[in-house]
Amino acid sequence: MAIFTPKPLAQSHPLEDPNRDYSASRRAEQFRFSDRAIYFPAFPGTRYLSFASLTRALTRNTSLPLTGCCGKALPVTRLRLYYDDGEFYQDFTFEKLANANLVLDAVAAARPDLPLEREERPQTSI
Repeated sequence: MAIFTPKPLAQSHPLEDPNRDYSASRRAEQFRFSDRAIYFPAFPGTRYLSFASLTRALTRNTSLPLTGCCGKALPVTRLRLYYDDGEFYQDFTFEKLANANLVLDAVAAARPDLPLEREERPQTSI
C-alpha cells in the first residue's frame, strides 16, 4: 500500500480514487498497473499515469551500457507512453519484454482506440 496518496502525472485525467485503484493493481517488475493506470515510484511517494490521458503507446528493445561507451550492455525493453495530446511522454524500463507487454495489454484493454506499437523482435544481448 502506498504511504502517500498517488499523484497524477497527467493533470488532465486524475483518477477518482487512486488509493483504491493502487491497492487493486498488479506488479510488473518495479512498476504496478491496474486496468486504469500505471504506477511508478517517485519522491516523496508514488505517481501514476492514467490510461485515459494516453495518446500513443509503444515498446522497443534497447540496451543499457554497463561499462561506459564501449563494451557490454544489458538488454531491456522500453515502454514509452505519450500523454496530453502527445506533448509529453514517460518511459518505463523493463528487464523482460513479457512484463512490458502485460502493461501494454492493460492499455489496449482500457483504450482499444489507442495506437499501439509492439516490439516483435526477441531481446538479444549485445
